[in-house]
Amino acid sequence: MDFRQERAKVRYCNPKYLTDCVVFTGRKSRHEPYLTNMTGTLVVPFGNNVTMKSGGDFRVTTKVCEAFQSKWMKEFTIRHTNLTLGHCPYPPGRYRYMNMELPPKNVPIPVADGDYYIRFQMLVTDTNEEICDLITFLHFELNKKPKKINKKT
Repeated sequence: MDFRQERAKVRYCNPKYLTDCVVFTGRKSRHEPYLTNMTGTLVVPFGNNVTMKSGGDFRVTTKVCEAFQSKWMKEFTIRHTNLTLGHCPYPPGRYRYMNMELPPKNVPIPVADGDYYIRFQMLVTDTNEEICDLITFLHFELNKKPKKINKKT
């Protein structure tokens, strides 16, 4: 099995709501998985006043506090973020997602072989004003055979 995420990019970050937006995808070494890191500073509290929307090849729309009610999202958040579950809305502050492997291993959506364009947006729930817009690409091969590593001893 081969997942390769690449070219994560911040397309837009609205400074009225979110500053210092950074997203990066990379790997530690040639035989390590690609991981994505995101950081940003909330300027205002985020709760159900903010809607998270994914686009591209995976489409999901949910409000921030409601998103963290699902089992897989709770597990993902505990493992990869500094968010405190059960304290929604989230107060202003610096938050990060670290070492995310996409798609999450516990996400209840089957993924077929192929290349996927993934877009993640956050919008003001009442007005649809854009808060941020991030993109990344995902390549997935279920039946890919692992490469042999020649170790000289």
